[in-house]
Amino acid sequence: MITLKNLETFVWVVRLGGFGHTAKRLNTTQSAVSQRIAQLESTIGMPLIDRQPRRTVVTPKGRELLPYAEQMLRLQSEIQHTVGTSDTLRGHIRLGVAETIAHTQLVGLVQKMQTVYPSVVVDIEVDVSANLRDSLLRGDLDMIIPSMPILAPNVRNHDYVRYPMAWVAPPSLPLPAGRITLKDIAQFPIITYSKVTHPYQGLRDMFVRAGIADFKLYGNTSLSAIARMCAGGIGVSVMPPTIIQSELKSGELRIVDVVDGQLEDLQFTISYVLSADAYLLEAIARLALDHR
Repeated sequence: MITLKNLETFVWVVRLGGFGHTAKRLNTTQSAVSQRIAQLESTIGMPLIDRQPRRTVVTPKGRELLPYAEQMLRLQSEIQHTVGTSDTLRGHIRLGVAETIAHTQLVGLVQKMQTVYPSVVVDIEVDVSANLRDSLLRGDLDMIIPSMPILAPNVRNHDYVRYPMAWVAPPSLPLPAGRITLKDIAQFPIITYSKVTHPYQGLRDMFVRAGIADFKLYGNTSLSAIARMCAGGIGVSVMPPTIIQSELKSGELRIVDVVDGQLEDLQFTISYVLSADAYLLEAIARLALDHR
């Protein structure tokens, strides 16, 4: 008998190219994945996956089955999404977010998920956007909220939120009283996001374009640490004011106007791989977009 579980396992083995990644994706063991594929092959009466030492290859019969398997999963998704209610929507989502989102939107999003989709379980991973992208494309994460769209086949990107960036410094830092320029800023360490992020790379390019060779960028993966280091007088920072409101109100930090240092907004997207069973991801994406 052909079961939806076995078809789902087959589809993910084809998409991810191996039993190990599929086991992670389906939250099961490699032996369970192997058993499901064997059951499906026994029912079909033909090998579907050629198990080679370093990779798995889909057989001609497997390629023939794939669109039918995807269609079955798509129909299951449509039934659950169209006929069911939000209470019946269930599943397990591995969500990866950039740290800025962890400080701003994440709590509200999870609270809304608990209310609207109480049977959905979410695991959360906080990382830099480049790592989130790699995890999504490997199949280690189901949905991510990075600071860049994911330009890859079968990935859907929704524009989510945009945060202005600002130059920030402690009042004790001896900056000029009048016009402040990039040359003035370059006298101090500039503390910002890590090296693999758009803000870091944008700052580096900004100083290079301005012809300033002597500058120091301190990359950091922790926004809390960036704020603390800046408030401690180590240097100037570039970050979204929305995440340091308490420091700005208390006077620990202040926004600095740098006349030749215009900063781009930090734009976040909701990204996930399009698939026949992506109904749950689409529902969560709509929820997030409706409650920004």
